[in-house]
Amino acid sequence: MTATTTTGPGVVVVVPVYGDLDSLRECLGALLRHLDLTRHRILLVNDCGPDADEIENALLGMIDGVSGVTYARNDENLGFVGTCNRAVNELDTSDRDVLLLNSDTVPTPGFVDEMLEVLYAQDDIGVVTARSNNATIASFPFRLSAGGDRTFERTTEVFEALSGRLPRWYSPPVAMGFCFLTRRTLIRRFGLFDDAFAPGYGEENDYCLRIGRQGYVSTMANRALVFHSGSKSFVGARRNTLRTSHQRELERRYPFYGEAVQSFLRHDVAPADRFSDVLVPRAGSRPRISLDLRDAPAEVVATAVPSFLAAFPGSSWTREVVVDADVVDSAVVDSAVVDDAVPADDTSVATTTNDDDIVTATILVDGFTTPRALVRAHRRSSVLVSLAPDPRPSASAPWTDAAFRARARDVATTLDRHSAVSIDGDWASAALSLTDALAEPVGARVDALDARWADLHLADVTLDAAGPESGAEVERLRTEIADLRASRTFRTGEKIARLAPRLPGRRK
Repeated sequence: MTATTTTGPGVVVVVPVYGDLDSLRECLGALLRHLDLTRHRILLVNDCGPDADEIENALLGMIDGVSGVTYARNDENLGFVGTCNRAVNELDTSDRDVLLLNSDTVPTPGFVDEMLEVLYAQDDIGVVTARSNNATIASFPFRLSAGGDRTFERTTEVFEALSGRLPRWYSPPVAMGFCFLTRRTLIRRFGLFDDAFAPGYGEENDYCLRIGRQGYVSTMANRALVFHSGSKSFVGARRNTLRTSHQRELERRYPFYGEAVQSFLRHDVAPADRFSDVLVPRAGSRPRISLDLRDAPAEVVATAVPSFLAAFPGSSWTREVVVDADVVDSAVVDSAVVDDAVPADDTSVATTTNDDDIVTATILVDGFTTPRALVRAHRRSSVLVSLAPDPRPSASAPWTDAAFRARARDVATTLDRHSAVSIDGDWASAALSLTDALAEPVGARVDALDARWADLHLADVTLDAAGPESGAEVERLRTEIADLRASRTFRTGEKIARLAPRLPGRRK
């Protein structure tokens, strides 16, 4: 597609207002500081929520004498969908493109200009959203390695270090509604939000997928940053009920939606983005390192585990040993971890891993790592380490050997090419080398990740095509369980279960 000029009439920033005056003040203050009001406009719409009169007085005081800002008030509460539709169809009918901005956001300098540049970079771009600390798939960093919150400060730290190394934009299936820029021409052709999603939740996804059927793509501007406090309009059971019912409607209208989002997250996010939380370590955090011994014989496990624990002390590393299920309770693994005399949360033993549970480094055993295991470690780890096993496998492994049949021998060249460090007997020196590798400039580490991704991308996609992957499925199920536990129905069921044994006539 060809690029289109951005020398138009600018944007109107629509801010629906519903309660939370403190956040609103911060949002409007940032807009007034960072927005060029000689070109752009601000439209504040009071949706008659809590303390509507107090909010009105505060807003009018803040914008008194400021040109380029308009205030309006609904006669009654219309909800987010109704307020946005009224704003663009009735209150502002100019030729300006529309940026819908939640009142609990804090824009940063240049965000509108960058989003506009992306919107008009190609004729088929219909929607742009920004990156944020709290915006589902637009959150930055998205995957977290060692817990912790995405505070404004943490997101700023990662954004400043890595945003310049990311593509200027992504094209996910949908854009996020907290900061949502779209062309005025598309609103006129297709309308804005469907009332079926009133009062809110899912309306922006429906809009993106609806115009997507007409050939327009949604984008995520990786160099525009807008902080977001999070939803405060709907809380508790009402929030879960709305989200669940509207999600079902989205899936009914667009059966491919869930698969599309998972495909984007798996294959379209840049490596620097995927591993951002470990590329820019949190202050005081320890790097996470995993020793993957699945498919390795017992004698390799027996020598590797104690060597690993000695070379990577728990005071400096958060450690994980991954073994086959029939090995996890073996004396060698259990005694090595217990005898190391470190807090239990410094070393874990597992039989499975989640691809999206990001770690700093993974040690793979050369000669026993299968192609599938290599790809899954590639998905999970910012750095790969190759371990020459002791004892070494036979040079001419027969077909009777499981690793031989699983094509582990074919992994060696690729693993060697993309390993930051190789361990060949001297674990202590390897640990020092890995520490040095992790201290290299972030640009060099990103370049290495990009090279690995280019080499393994097709294998990565092929692995997904062979069947559902546990990482995405586990995260989906965790989300569903969390929503269920937060629902009123679940809480009522728990109360009934506690009271039922006390009912008269109930058998003890």
